Amino acid sequence: MKKLDMHGYRRSHCWRVEETTESLFFIDVALPGPDSKAMRNLFEATDQCHQRVREALDLGSETKDKERQRRTNTWLYASDLLAEADFAESKQQKVFYGTVNPAGLHFITRGLAWDDPIVFQCVLHEVVHFWWADQVGEAPSLLNEGVAVYFEHVLGTDTVKGRGTLRNFWHEYSGRTKPGFLRRLCSNDVFWTEKGAGEPVYEIGVQVVSFLLDTYGLQSVKHVFLGSYYDDPDLPQNIESVVGASLEYLEVKISASS
Repeated sequence: MKKLDMHGYRRSHCWRVEETTESLFFIDVALPGPDSKAMRNLFEATDQCHQRVREALDLGSETKDKERQRRTNTWLYASDLLAEADFAESKQQKVFYGTVNPAGLHFITRGLAWDDPIVFQCVLHEVVHFWWADQVGEAPSLLNEGVAVYFEHVLGTDTVKGRGTLRNFWHEYSGRTKPGFLRRLCSNDVFWTEKGAGEPVYEIGVQVVSFLLDTYGLQSVKHVFLGSYYDDPDLPQNIESVVGASLEYLEVKISASS
């Protein structure tokens, strides 16, 4: 599969622009116009996501005012980009892709309306990534995705997985893998290899983040991120220094509490 060349696509295509309270939407001209019902619903839902996520992450009014002055760039691509990258196999009728980078939030859908609940849930996930990184940066994917899915679950009106299902994922995974898996999953290479093999590593990350938040609080989790970066090989030691416990101890405690 080729990498999605979003930068090249943005430079070579034309865009409609729509401004809302929280966002500046760049809409591929191949998509429905900004006055269509689906687009209006998406605009409203995206603005609501920004507001709810800032509140959940306990961001101050200064950040809120700054964001309203500059707004968040949000790019909506036609599904042609997926085809160019061979991202979606022809047998996949419904595909949604979202990501965040310095240019803003980026969304592509094929076979799903722009106001489909699945789209809204994915938008919420990426908005969490945006605001969390804006405040404290990124850690390796175990925690980075764990934070996004945790708040996606907490804030979503149509949650992806119930808490009971998340616990089941944890126990099933921990029961068939070797002890010390949290330390191993702190490596991005291991995390994404496991993800590619169909393992529920996003759900494992959620359980870790949930336990850290419940036991040590939001500020402690933020301190872990402030002391880490995306490819940080020292994430295990960083977590241990902030919470005062080993990852192996956390693994046992999470199993006992789940």
